[in-house]
Amino acid sequence: MERHIRLEGASNFRDLGGYAAADGAVTKWRTMFRSDTPANLTKEDVDIVAGLGVTVVCDLRYGEERQTELSQYKTHPEIDVLELGLDRRPGQSFVDSFQVAQDAVAHAENYLLTNYSEYPLRYAHAYLGMFERLIAGDRLVVHCTAGKDRAGTAAALLLSALGVPRDTVFEDYLLTNKYWDWSGRDTGDLDRDALKAIFSAREEYLAEAFKTIDARFGGVDAYLADYVGLDDGKREALKSACLE
Repeated sequence: MERHIRLEGASNFRDLGGYAAADGAVTKWRTMFRSDTPANLTKEDVDIVAGLGVTVVCDLRYGEERQTELSQYKTHPEIDVLELGLDRRPGQSFVDSFQVAQDAVAHAENYLLTNYSEYPLRYAHAYLGMFERLIAGDRLVVHCTAGKDRAGTAAALLLSALGVPRDTVFEDYLLTNKYWDWSGRDTGDLDRDALKAIFSAREEYLAEAFKTIDARFGGVDAYLADYVGLDDGKREALKSACLE
C-alpha cells in the first residue's frame, strides 16, 4: 500500500494505515486518511478519493476558510462533509498577527506553540465526531488547510487512541515536511525563515498539544475518556473498526 496518495489538487493526502499498535495489531489501510485543503481538487481527484471508499470528510477549517476555499468534496453525492471546525477564528490569522511583531521568527514559533496547546480543548467535539463515524464503519478523511496543524493533531490523537506508540505518531506528523507544497499559499511579506517556522511540521509544536493533555488530564487515556467522551466501550469499538 502507498501511504501518500497522489492528487492533482492536494499534495498532503496520506493514508494512516499500516502503523503498529498495541498487542500486535496494525492500523487498517484505506480506512483513515489525513489531508490538506480540498479547495483545489479536480473532479478526477474527488473520484479517486471516493474510489478509496471514503464516505465521510471531517473539515476542521474555520468558517471563513470554508467559505472562501470551497470543499470540492461537496460535489460528490456519496461523500458526507462534516464541518467540524470552529465557525469563527479564535484570533488573528497568522499573516495579520505579524503586523506588530518585532521578531518574525519568534512570533511565528510562539503563534504555533500557542495554537497547538489549545487544539485539544478547542476540537474535542470534532475528535469525538470523527471517532463516532469510524465506529459506525465509515472510511474517513480529516483535513484542515495545510493538513499539518489542526488535522495533524486530530490524526495524532486518533493514532494515540488506537494504541500507536508516541514515536510513530510523531513520525507520521512530520511527513508533512516531505509532502506538503505550500508554494501557492498567500504569505504576505513574511521572510523565508518566518515562513519556515509557520509552514513546517516541528516536533515541538505537536508536543505542545500533548503537554496540555498531560497537564490538564494526566494523559491521553483520561483526556479521551473524560473530555472527548470516548469511553471504554467506544474506544474498543474504535479499535475494532480501525485495527486488524
